[in-house]
Amino acid sequence: MVLDLIRAVCAAIAVVLLPGYFWAVLLRPAGGLGERLAYSSAVSLAAMPVVALVLEHLARSGITVWIALVSAFIVLLSGAAAVRWKGAAPGPAGPVLPRPAPITDLRALTLLVLALVGVLVSVMRPGLAPRWAALSILALLVLAVVLAGTGGPQAQPKHALDAPDTATLFRGPALAVVLAATAVRGYEPVLRYDWPQIRGTDHFSHAAMAEQMLVHGSYPTYLIYPPGFPAISAVLSRLSGLPPLTLYPVVAPMLLVLTALAAYALATRLWGWRYGIIAAALAGLMLQGDYGGLMDGRYPDLISAYFLITMGAAALIALYQAPSPRSAVLAAVLGASPVLYHSVATLYAALLTVLAAVTALPYLWHVGRRAEARLVLLALVGQTLLATCYAWYTYGIGWPVLHHSASSQAVSMALGSQPPAPPLHVLVELTPSIVWLGVLGLALLALVLRHRPSPPQVLAVVTVLGWCGLMYVGSRTAADGFPQRFERDLGAPLSVAGALGIGVLAASAWAALQRARLAPDAVAAASVAGLAAIAVTACTADGIRAESRPTPRLLSESAVTALTWLGWHNSGGTIVSTGMNDGITERAVLAMGGYAGLMYYGAGPLTSTRSLPPAGRKPLIEGQEVLERPASCVAARVITSEDVRYVVLYRGDSQDFDRAAFSADRARYREVFADRAVTIYATQLGPCRVGKSQG
Repeated sequence: MVLDLIRAVCAAIAVVLLPGYFWAVLLRPAGGLGERLAYSSAVSLAAMPVVALVLEHLARSGITVWIALVSAFIVLLSGAAAVRWKGAAPGPAGPVLPRPAPITDLRALTLLVLALVGVLVSVMRPGLAPRWAALSILALLVLAVVLAGTGGPQAQPKHALDAPDTATLFRGPALAVVLAATAVRGYEPVLRYDWPQIRGTDHFSHAAMAEQMLVHGSYPTYLIYPPGFPAISAVLSRLSGLPPLTLYPVVAPMLLVLTALAAYALATRLWGWRYGIIAAALAGLMLQGDYGGLMDGRYPDLISAYFLITMGAAALIALYQAPSPRSAVLAAVLGASPVLYHSVATLYAALLTVLAAVTALPYLWHVGRRAEARLVLLALVGQTLLATCYAWYTYGIGWPVLHHSASSQAVSMALGSQPPAPPLHVLVELTPSIVWLGVLGLALLALVLRHRPSPPQVLAVVTVLGWCGLMYVGSRTAADGFPQRFERDLGAPLSVAGALGIGVLAASAWAALQRARLAPDAVAAASVAGLAAIAVTACTADGIRAESRPTPRLLSESAVTALTWLGWHNSGGTIVSTGMNDGITERAVLAMGGYAGLMYYGAGPLTSTRSLPPAGRKPLIEGQEVLERPASCVAARVITSEDVRYVVLYRGDSQDFDRAAFSADRARYREVFADRAVTIYATQLGPCRVGKSQG
């Protein structure tokens, strides 16, 4: 694995980290290397798929090594030329918001102690807390912030996070330690249990799409994901020399590092790099939503919801802070990029665009900043145009396409089909510490509006508060089709807001202890900081302990042997397959065999609109016909019309298909592989039997 990891890391640097570097220099001044690399990675992920897809369509060859190399060089060299021509971006690189002063009010500190005791109890006793307990914690946190009256410009004496400028020497090493710990969190279970595979159901779907992108430059319509991640996967695969199923186990855990890096960049833009380090630690080491995305193989969701959406918010806030054509271009490009990766993140991006349009434009016009309003309008229009182009390419919506594509139909079918979880389920999904520290940070953030903030500060506050509000409201309704995704992805803004909460608690304890070590407010402040530290540590330890356990959601060794045989004997055409085991769908067969194919969903999912693939019921009905009535004339027609080469049956599958008929009909099905897990039949043209089996 070490050699594969080295090859994958080198390819990731060449594809994700470096190509957008000069564009980041051109479009956005940064306060440090970490922030610059975050913007560079975001620009690369936004630009590389577009360039690679354009070159592929011109060459009509699939994504080859040359297309991968040329794509990276086009993005990198064009950025270098632009910087040489226009120079680096001018403007402020410091935070847009003032850091809140330490909390010194004894009443507020006492309420915080009570609230954090409740948080600690909910951490120690996981599960859905009583509603009255959650409401009590919420009321105590908000009332404490109101009593404290913090949130205004820094007017207090220096506190723990106001170290002298020499402390910037520790910024890089501190961030490196957090990112390294995040990488260990992601790689540890893979190295211990999963290798040479990785757990996750969607993992195989993405491998199947990437394989098709490598060969054909597109992928079958039974998968609804936009082309961004398959294109990036294909480029990484070509440059590393690793096929997707080998590439993902060594490169996917790096997505957690991107999550932490995005949280760092946004929190640094809001309050400074010290808060950025805290946000990176929360997002990278404690947040369960992003780790759940990794372990379920939801790679495009990780890139879009946790990285690109967060970086888009950071770029939008940077535009408010220093309006210019360059910052407008950056906000437009990053704001539209999630559409390339995930349909649900497309909805997030649209909601944030609407939020900016209905808040920033009227407000800037009202306060007389019409030039800034025009630049924000330019950014939003550019973002909308880019997003529309990406959506048209993916979903076939609007002119010049006169009908909806299969992908858009699949997304439409999901609307209203998933009920929201109970209101307090967010505490289970994201951990109590993330949620309640995030609530504390949001309350502190809202108080900025009480102290005559500047327009950029007002809009920064509204952006973060509105982002969290939209995500929580989306988790409470079935109308968006994905309430559970909204709930899980709420962790991205909450981890940033939680950094403000932790920072203020630590600063309050330090300031109180310096004034009088035995005074009541010092004891209360120290208690608050201690309780918060215990809650965070306990959540992190519980999460890491749970994440380090083995999982049954991996293919067995015998199944891997069978599917490897299938890949070796791939002669084109399609296959029909059952699922492999609990959590590993038939898409594992398609991915490991290198096939597109017909899938078998069974009668239950076949009747559920949410379970249907974009191509609708027809391919499922055809696969069902072959598996349940293999000797029928309809099955014979399906095998001929769809060029079915193999039928793959998993022996542990409990679904109702006719196993005996395959062995009996040797004229049509010839057994070519069998072990204790899988039986594979090669199809042959043969007569159909007229009678009951004809169906």
